[in-house]
Amino acid sequence: MRSLVLVTFGFALACSSSSNTASNLGTSTNTTVNTSTGTGTSATTQTSANTSTSTLASTTTDGNLILYGSPFTNVNMWEGPVNYTETNYHNACGLEDGSKFPTVIQNLYGNYIIGLDGNNIPNVAGHCDNCAQLTANGKTIVAHIVTYGDENGVDAIDLSVEARSALGLSDSNWTGTWQFCSCPTNGTPIYYEFDSRQWADNNNFWYMRIWTRNQHLPIMRLETKLGSAGWVAASQVGDGAWETESGVDFSGGFQVRVTAADNQQITDTIPAPTGINPANPVAGKANFQ
Repeated sequence: MRSLVLVTFGFALACSSSSNTASNLGTSTNTTVNTSTGTGTSATTQTSANTSTSTLASTTTDGNLILYGSPFTNVNMWEGPVNYTETNYHNACGLEDGSKFPTVIQNLYGNYIIGLDGNNIPNVAGHCDNCAQLTANGKTIVAHIVTYGDENGVDAIDLSVEARSALGLSDSNWTGTWQFCSCPTNGTPIYYEFDSRQWADNNNFWYMRIWTRNQHLPIMRLETKLGSAGWVAASQVGDGAWETESGVDFSGGFQVRVTAADNQQITDTIPAPTGINPANPVAGKANFQ
C-alpha cells in the first residue's frame, strides 16, 4: 500500500469530462448518499453565458446528488493516511506555506476525505475541495478531495481511516468504485481562503492567491474586480489556488465572482486584506443551488 506524496507541478483550470466541487455541514458530520444541496441567496444568479474556459456536463442525478463523468471502477482504495493533522504528508490542496486546513473547513467537510491520483487524473489540482462518491462492499459515501499525489494503481485513491472503515475496506479487501459528484453544503456558504505569505512580506497586496472552499458545485472560473474596473479572470495553479494578475493593488478590498459548472454565478465582496486573518477563511453570502 502506498501513501500520497506531494507533487508540486502546476495544472491548468479544471476542465476534464469529470470534475467537481466540495462542501459539507457546519458540524463534523460525514455524508452518505442522497445528500442535500445548499440553499443560495440573492447573491447567486443563473446565467446562460458560458463563462468558464471549459464545460463540465453532469451525467446523472441520484436524488440531490449530481454525478459527473464516468465512474472509475474496480480501483485500489488505500488507507492514505489522509488526515487533517497531516501525519505523513502535507495535503496538496492546502496552502503552500504548510498551513493545515482551517478548523471551520475541517468541521464542514467531516472526516470522509480522500486524495486523488496526481499522475493520471487530468488537471488534478482543479478538483481540490471537490467531492467524489465512493462505493465498495454495498456501501456508499461522499468524500471531499483534499490532496493528490503518486498512487499505487491507475486512478487509485487514498482514503482517511474513517472513510475506509465506512466502506468496509481492509488490507485484504481494498477495491471499489468512485465518481466525481456535487458536495453537500446544507445551507452553508462558500468560503475564501488566502495566502498569508504575501502579506507577511511587507504587506504585498499587489496580487491575490485565493482558495475556494465548501462550494456545492464545481467552480470553473474565478474573477476579481476592483472598484469600477472590469472583471479579470484568475488562473488556477498547482495547489488549487486561483492566482490573480500581478501589479494590481488589492489593499482596499475587492469583489470576487465564481462561476459553477452549470454557469451559476456568485459575487462576494472581500474586505481590505489588512482586516483579514488568513487563518480564518472569509465566508461568502451564499452557495450554488
